[in-house]
Amino acid sequence: MQFTVGQIVVHPHHGPATVTGLMSRTVKGKVIDYVNLEVQADGMGVSVPVSSLAEVGIRQVACATQLAELAEVLCAASPPLEKQWARRVKAQRIEIATGDPLRIAAVVRDLIRRREERGLSLAEKDLLAEGADPLVAEMAVAVKSTPEEAHAVLEALVIEGSDDVLRRRGLLQAA
Repeated sequence: MQFTVGQIVVHPHHGPATVTGLMSRTVKGKVIDYVNLEVQADGMGVSVPVSSLAEVGIRQVACATQLAELAEVLCAASPPLEKQWARRVKAQRIEIATGDPLRIAAVVRDLIRRREERGLSLAEKDLLAEGADPLVAEMAVAVKSTPEEAHAVLEALVIEGSDDVLRRRGLLQAA
């Protein structure tokens, strides 16, 4: 992946980030190239070794095809959830930690549906925010909308269970 200053990429845990520069550092006698990123959500600076980009999970912003896949996951039926609260939350934390947007979307979908049916515990509310925030930020960047509109679309996809939400709002053309 080639980087240019000003390019927007996605960090798996922080969401969209802007490339602010490239630099080299000497560590233990070896020159290591880094990409400097500024996380859009909070302005935090992150330096990632170029050799570790794939391992960290730095990737391009989602394209229309990837947004359609994300919408598919958000609209899909939820599997039966673990009854025991602690096991369920632990499994969901593991899924979010992967940084895979489709796996995160599945957790977000299940938490939103659970919130609508029964309500969420404080830990589950935090988990929902932890998973939804990077998804919403990436969706907003991908379709050039506000985070508020992207959040409303995410909620509508899960609750309505139809990716027509994206088309009605003009955010995705028919695939």
